[in-house]
Amino acid sequence: MSKVYALHRVEPISREGDPGRGLAAPVHDPLWGLARQRQFGELAGEDTGSPVQAALRMRVDRLDGWRPAGTEQLLPYDPDEQVLEALVAGESAGPAISVRDRVDAGRRLAAVLPRTTTDDLRETFPITVGEGAPRLLQRAAAVYPDGVAVAEAVRTAEHAADDDLAAALGTTSQRVAAVRSALEAHAAWCETTLGTGPATWVAERLERRFEVGSGGRAVLAASAHSREVVDAADLDLTAAAADLRFDPGDPDHPSMPWLRRIPTRLRFPGMPNDRYWEFEDAQLALHRIDAATHDLARLALVEFSSTYGNDWFTFPIPVDHGTIVTVPEIVVRDTFGEYELIEVANDERWSMFAPTGSPGASPHLVVPSMSVARLAGAVVEEVRFVRDENANLVWGLESIVTDGIGTTHDVIAEYTARASAVPELPADAELLYRLMTDVPEHWIPFVPVHFDEERPDAALVDEGRRAVALVEAVLPRPDTWGVLVLSAPRSSVLRELRGEKLREEEVGSAGVTVRRRWFLTRSADGGRHVWAARSVTTGRGEGASGLAFDVALDMRGA
Repeated sequence: MSKVYALHRVEPISREGDPGRGLAAPVHDPLWGLARQRQFGELAGEDTGSPVQAALRMRVDRLDGWRPAGTEQLLPYDPDEQVLEALVAGESAGPAISVRDRVDAGRRLAAVLPRTTTDDLRETFPITVGEGAPRLLQRAAAVYPDGVAVAEAVRTAEHAADDDLAAALGTTSQRVAAVRSALEAHAAWCETTLGTGPATWVAERLERRFEVGSGGRAVLAASAHSREVVDAADLDLTAAAADLRFDPGDPDHPSMPWLRRIPTRLRFPGMPNDRYWEFEDAQLALHRIDAATHDLARLALVEFSSTYGNDWFTFPIPVDHGTIVTVPEIVVRDTFGEYELIEVANDERWSMFAPTGSPGASPHLVVPSMSVARLAGAVVEEVRFVRDENANLVWGLESIVTDGIGTTHDVIAEYTARASAVPELPADAELLYRLMTDVPEHWIPFVPVHFDEERPDAALVDEGRRAVALVEAVLPRPDTWGVLVLSAPRSSVLRELRGEKLREEEVGSAGVTVRRRWFLTRSADGGRHVWAARSVTTGRGEGASGLAFDVALDMRGA
């Protein structure tokens, strides 16, 4: 009895661990190649249809609010006029708003207000400048009002009448009525640029937490944001996002017209030809990819390119920035006029381009309004957290700080410049006894402590297995006269950790670096936005402070 074999797909199989020889498919006789094409049926037509039209309906929800995590009220947000990164991450450049920031805010306010109103505000909100401030800053403080104090007063009396706001600002109600919109715009500018608005930074976790809303409900949450930008990968769906389902009879979305598109075959540079025995160019030499049997990523790339590359089609759909799009199904019409319903690949174990928490039957596509071509300024604050295994401590190293005037200081360079020389010792000294070795004053210690976690089974956890946190400690240091003094941190990152418990898992073996810098970008409507924000990155590795107690050093060989 004879047997008939039917070949549906030709795939290269690697028997020796290297798929290069099978992918190369060397051919020395063109006529033999034509014969193989005829033998495999590549010269005959196929009784299959190709997609010629794709129709879909989708629901679009616009993002219109945000709030810090743990708060109730959603604050207004317009993706066209505002920058999401500036709203959720904007803060001052130092531990507190500097004199320079107050002068800049006052100068900006004076540019949009009449001279008489500016004089009244300067009398009510003067800028206090210390004696060590630059002369130019002192002269500017005498001309402009404290713009930050004015913004705080406006926010406090935001819903008050003109008479009440005029009394708070020290001017007349007529002048307030003429410039009230400018005052409210100035208060909003200070919230974003100088960080006077709600804070999203969680000090004990070295991260930001905030939520983004749509239609009066928080539908997206960023539970551990530490980057300089806000992208779709940073946002997860909340429980309230269950209302964002596709329902053709929803009265809030009465018109959901069908969108019809023409699908085209997916192409990429160096893509193999559809027919196996067709000659190709050398744009992409798959047989030169060095892949072993355990290189799953490379083998998957080779298999997709050679076997499944011509099975995919693509078509564009209009999606606006600052929206959440829901596409539950697609209807495809092929060349024979038949319709096929393409449902969602509902696989809970794996998904692509869908935020965490997206239902498999109705996935959501989040398209946040990202800032493009941002200009990043110099670092105005940098703190590095390093582990010191010899001292069994975690240190917070202040590298760059900004003082109350607004001047940036390189702490390491300043310490090196004023470091005192080693005292001269007698020539016959054999041992040098040190009660405690010196540690630079910009090294702030953190000691481990146990604490009770907020978890249901916290009472059942063994005493020796409780969670560990890092608490900022105080290290006395001798001054010029040998008197022990206490030094306080100069950076806002370490000042905010005073009395807080930094979770131990936040500082890995490689350490953590927290930087703050200024950014400038334009929103979708062309408006210019400036803000200062922090970013958290992996450190450079472990450190060694050299801290030791009761040390005797041998000086005979020194």
